[in-house]
Parts: sequence; structure tokens; C-alpha cells
Amino acid sequence: MFDAKRATLAGMQPIAFAALGVITVLSVVLFVLGRRFMHAYYAKHHAMPPMTWMFHNTGDPDLEPSRRMALGLLPIYLIALVLYLFRP
Repeated sequence: MFDAKRATLAGMQPIAFAALGVITVLSVVLFVLGRRFMHAYYAKHHAMPPMTWMFHNTGDPDLEPSRRMALGLLPIYLIALVLYLFRP
């Protein structure tokens, strides 16, 4: 049978609720950092950045802060995603 209490946010475990919040916030932050990197890269090189922009050092001090911040936040995002998706 369908349990209405388990279908609400109140029935959600605290760890899953926190993980969902982290995923939501980091999704927006990673989007902003990606756009910032893309615009700066395009302004300098007049081309789109490679798809693996986050994983390769550009050697440009103007581009590195956005890339490093995104790369540093990615493991936190992935851990929160795993915690949310595989909650008991």
C-alpha cells in the first residue's frame, strides 16, 4: 500500500534532505563557475573551451580560479549525489 507519510519531505531522512540541499546549491555554483570560465576562455581564445575544461590546467592565471574552484567542489557534489541516490 502507498504510505502518504513516506512520500512527504517530513518522511525523508535528514542525511538525504541535507544531500539534496547540497546538490541543489552546488548545481547552481558549478553552473555559474562554468559560465564564468567559458566567457573568460572565449574572450581570450575566441573559441569554446574543451569539454574537459575542468580537468586540464590552462596555465592562464585569469582562468584558473574558476576552474580550480569547480574542480574542488566536484567531489563534494558527487558524494552528495551518491548519498541521495542510494539512501536506504
